[in-house]
Amino acid sequence: MLDVRRLRVLRELAARGTIAATAEALGYTPPAVSQQLAALEREAGVALLERNGRRRRLTPAGEELVARTEAVLGALEAAEAAVERVTTKIAGTVRLAAINSIHNRLLPAALGELTRRHPDLRLSTQELEPSESMPALKLGELDLALAAEYDFAPIAADPALERHVLADDPNRLAVPAEHPAASAAPGSVPIDELADERWIAGRPGTFCDAAVVYACRRVGVEPLIAHRTNDFDVSYALVAAGAGIAIVPSLAGPPPAGVALVEPAGGLAGRRLFAAVRTGAADRPAVAAVLSALGSGAV
Repeated sequence: MLDVRRLRVLRELAARGTIAATAEALGYTPPAVSQQLAALEREAGVALLERNGRRRRLTPAGEELVARTEAVLGALEAAEAAVERVTTKIAGTVRLAAINSIHNRLLPAALGELTRRHPDLRLSTQELEPSESMPALKLGELDLALAAEYDFAPIAADPALERHVLADDPNRLAVPAEHPAASAAPGSVPIDELADERWIAGRPGTFCDAAVVYACRRVGVEPLIAHRTNDFDVSYALVAAGAGIAIVPSLAGPPPAGVALVEPAGGLAGRRLFAAVRTGAADRPAVAAVLSALGSGAV
């Protein structure tokens, strides 16, 4: 019997080419990936991989197996959903990961609604960036991933996953209330006039960081990043204290006292909030209930 989890690892290797890249994408160590693939070869009873320099190349048997993997995984999701739909009771645990702002702003209300409507349903949540949650979702370690993509860096479509749009979430510039830009007309302050400002950005490698870097570099400015946080409440507090300026989405909520929101000249790249599930999994009653509570629309 072929292990479904190991089939997912083989699929990632086929897409990425090396053990190291596969391990990085899945959050594993390279030895763990090698062990999973070796175990899958033993289960299959045939060689699935061969070395091609530093890369691993699929054998004809490996190519055949990968070609059928999406259909196998989709059929399993559909079968599980069909079995779950037999009962009218929505129960069990849904494992979910979300970016910080969704975890803070959208999930509490959704959890409250789900508790009232489906008292036997439980959600297990954690904060993960899309680079972490999407591989975990594909591996079956999560049931939903709540994420955002920015206009300047859309997340590539993946046939293994389907998306359900939650909302468009435009960005604004947060500045201290006494900052000259706070009293300027909307769209009248160019980003390049803020070249000497201290910026509050996200952790390196996250979209909260990339949004600041992109906004500045597209007008020839290299931002001076003084503080890093992916928590927009912290960003607001730092701005209010005069520690710098920040880019915040609408989901961050209204600014606190001492902070003004500004629409700079040329605007800022927006972002889109979405829920991702494995293809076919949206028909599972528990997953469908969570998507309904989040107010999603499938695309």
